[in-house]
Amino acid sequence: MKHAAVVAKLSAGSISKRKSIINAWLESLKMNVKANMGGGILAVAPVIDGLTPDGRFTYEQLRVTRTFTVRVTTLTDPNSTSVELHFFATLPTSVNFDDANKSSRVGNAMLRADQPGGVWPTNIEFTVSLDDRVGDKSDSLTLGALMLDHYHATGDYAPYYFGFAVYDEFENPDTTPVANLARPLVDLTAPYQVQPERAKLRPALVTVPNVIINDAWLADPANAGGLNVTVPTAYTKFEAGVDVINFYISTRLTFALMQGEPPAFSGVLPASGIINIPLAFLRGLPEGEHYYAYNLRDLPGNISHNSQITNIFSVVKAPAPVLRPARIPITGADGLTPITFAAVRDPAPSRVVMEIEFPLHSLEGDRIIPSLSSIHDTVFLPEQSIPPDGTLGPLRFVLEYETDLAPLFGNANGTDDVSIDYGYELVRSTIPVPPVSPLATATVDFTYAGPEQPNLPGEDNLNILPVVVQGAGTPAPTPNTLGPQQALLDATMTWPLWPTDPARPVTGREIVTFYYQGKQVGAPIPVRAGDTAVTTTLPWETIQTEKNGTGVNARKAYVTVGFPGGANPMKQAIDTNVDVTAIVINLPAPQMIGSVFEAPDRVATVLNCPSLNHQLTVGPPATYLPRALRIRVRRDTNIPTGAMVNLRFEGQTTNTVGAPVIPNTLIEASLPMPATGDLEFRLTNYAAMREIQLPPVPPVPPATTPTRPATRYARIAYTVNGTESSVIVPVALINSSFVYCEVERPEAL
Repeated sequence: MKHAAVVAKLSAGSISKRKSIINAWLESLKMNVKANMGGGILAVAPVIDGLTPDGRFTYEQLRVTRTFTVRVTTLTDPNSTSVELHFFATLPTSVNFDDANKSSRVGNAMLRADQPGGVWPTNIEFTVSLDDRVGDKSDSLTLGALMLDHYHATGDYAPYYFGFAVYDEFENPDTTPVANLARPLVDLTAPYQVQPERAKLRPALVTVPNVIINDAWLADPANAGGLNVTVPTAYTKFEAGVDVINFYISTRLTFALMQGEPPAFSGVLPASGIINIPLAFLRGLPEGEHYYAYNLRDLPGNISHNSQITNIFSVVKAPAPVLRPARIPITGADGLTPITFAAVRDPAPSRVVMEIEFPLHSLEGDRIIPSLSSIHDTVFLPEQSIPPDGTLGPLRFVLEYETDLAPLFGNANGTDDVSIDYGYELVRSTIPVPPVSPLATATVDFTYAGPEQPNLPGEDNLNILPVVVQGAGTPAPTPNTLGPQQALLDATMTWPLWPTDPARPVTGREIVTFYYQGKQVGAPIPVRAGDTAVTTTLPWETIQTEKNGTGVNARKAYVTVGFPGGANPMKQAIDTNVDVTAIVINLPAPQMIGSVFEAPDRVATVLNCPSLNHQLTVGPPATYLPRALRIRVRRDTNIPTGAMVNLRFEGQTTNTVGAPVIPNTLIEASLPMPATGDLEFRLTNYAAMREIQLPPVPPVPPATTPTRPATRYARIAYTVNGTESSVIVPVALINSSFVYCEVERPEAL
């Protein structure tokens, strides 16, 4: 074999010759490998970490840390003994290292023997310092002295080149091809600076609108987008969307002091050069003359000089608003009158109103946001705005029970009143921190006694059991009924307590007040722990004063339950109806009124045809109103104005009380008692009255003429507040010829 022949020659030559032959053979083998594989093991370009996307070193690498990292990412021969990094200030035509040529090497070689376990890592990293020398001589220049920025007419960046040499175990070098050398760029020239690193010129002045920043300007919807500033971009190597601008607006007059404040704008500079100063930033500026200055930073991190400090605009602030305390008038001048259920009950709206005077120096459109807080909750009321000048104040905020006050009180079953603080803040877009009014205090007292009230803040509690009125006498009458047998006797009012409820226990502090016909009966009665009912006396004098009443006119009784001095008594929701007929009342009897033409009326004692006639004119022929029976109810102290008077007319066979009634003769009517004079009914149902009158009795031979029938009667009665008055009168509706009224005087058609 070819390789065996080469080895055979080794035995005959000298050591040096032997070495030369081996190197020649290995070099030949290596070249064959390169030819077969399309390149050496360093065909991949070296990698320099931390460069900008376009390949520039950063300012941090060149001027701050003065270090960077170069990596070999491919090393196919694990037996390689050393790796060297080489630097070229200009692109070499070829790369060919031997043992004597180390003029381009950076620092020292990296040895496999120094690696952990004697094994190369996947990435071989060189941490390069700009203080490393290039070459192996003691007076070789440092890398920092060689990697300089250079002048270029169009501002192009200075390129430099890095490659690797890898030595195998036989000290044969393998080098990075020229085409694969790393080509980083050096750019140490900031915007507005001339290469290489000459004095920095100041950036050009910007274009700004001529404005005064005041409340009107800040409130103008046209300025909602803030203020646009145009920054010149005609400097060498401007990179739109890459170069960063820090733009400051301040009352300070040195750039160092300006930089101690947040910038008005910090970000990349667009191609248009237009940057935006947000409205929020402008709102936060103090009053006075303001100045701007800016600097620029390119992609590697080179920072320009700052621009000249130049006036940009004035900021004019309105006087600070002065907020006075809010007030809730219903709590009194000192705020000590508690807010109770009575203040928030229907009719709407609630009478609990927070009033806020327009703050001094307030402006139209200022937003007023009231709030109230307690240990239980905080409530914010719907905001209102300061109206135009000339509008009368104050602002009024209605506090409703459900949404505003109940959350502040907390547990509806609470037994203690609650203190609240209330106030408001003024919100204006130009005031960064809204001013807050001094706090005022008030008390909410929604405590109540008795069983749970399902309809807060109402007074009528459906869970309060009805009071019972029990009449005296033997046998005892039906509850809530006082008849004639109870005349002159006191009654008893008894209220049963509510069922046991852990949330609403009987505390022993409750007091019960009894009412009859809306008037308090006696003194409030305390509830004692262990009681099941509370009782008081209803005096006869009270019963007598309130008179009789039954049915829809029954007397009314109820109770209220509260705490001593408490402001929220709860009332029995449905009054107890008490039927009272115990009081003897003599009402005037009803009267039949006969009309006399052009003369005073007369009282008729018989229901006859003349009592139904009511002449209008003399005639001839005389004219009449339609046939009707006039019944008068005379004014009496026992018939109050407006009381409903219920009239009942009915025929009966005799004039005794309880006599059989005559069918088809009932006539009923109801009218209220007028404010003055008597009350009069006009009954026009003549047919019902005629049913009472019997026809004549036919003759019995030998008699030839009929005879008058037996007389029948009409009972006329009226009832007021359960008391009745009546009269029984004879009915005679045929004359001596036995002719009925409608025949004797027909109605005019």
